[in-house]
Amino acid sequence: METLFTSQYLRGIARTLAIAELLLWGAFFVEHLGWFSDPANASPPATVWLRQLAHLTLLVGYLVIWKWERQGAIIILIGALTFFPLIGGPHAWWYTLFAVSPAIVLFFAWRKKSV
Repeated sequence: METLFTSQYLRGIARTLAIAELLLWGAFFVEHLGWFSDPANASPPATVWLRQLAHLTLLVGYLVIWKWERQGAIIILIGALTFFPLIGGPHAWWYTLFAVSPAIVLFFAWRKKSV
């Protein structure tokens, strides 16, 4: 008897999570672009640019996961492990765990497929 959590099913869950998180974290990214578009403000400091780059890396990972799962998972891990410790404060590990959930689900899908 085949289990409910097949490799294909888990891959679908990971992709659905990636799209949902792309929309969630993407909304925050777009909101923070206001720092860069307001002509009344001076250019943000370099740390803000670096944080935005780490945030963008995370978002790119969510897109890449659809075409190249392993590379996308790695990009998500790099983006989340770089971005959330910089901005998350004491709850950074919760944000990081949530953000890397598509990569975690894919890991289980790959393990299931190799068994």
